[in-house]
Amino acid sequence: MIDRLTCLLCPLGCELEVETAGGRLEVRGHQCDKGLDFASEEVLRPKRNLAASIPVAGTDGRTTAVRLSGRVPREMIFPVLAEIAKLRPAIPVRRGDVLIRDVLGTGVDVIATRTVV
Repeated sequence: MIDRLTCLLCPLGCELEVETAGGRLEVRGHQCDKGLDFASEEVLRPKRNLAASIPVAGTDGRTTAVRLSGRVPREMIFPVLAEIAKLRPAIPVRRGDVLIRDVLGTGVDVIATRTVV
């Protein structure tokens, strides 16, 4: 099977061709080792980062933005979003506050990126 990817790890944006056959992974088109790492992770165990907005309790409809401290496995995106959707932090919320530590055992924290006082 051959996958075509664009590497996102450096400004070059190499067009990669990734072939998987018999448990082997062959990557073509990379101009640096970052392309090899990107292709390997993207094909074998893809991860994604998330950002969202959540309401802040005690305000008239104000929200704060949140992000993850790292990337989570792609299959965990919707479960993690469901946990984020349950959040209703009370004011004050400060930029950098950890709102959920180790969300769903992923080793990744949910962090506020906007201050609401």
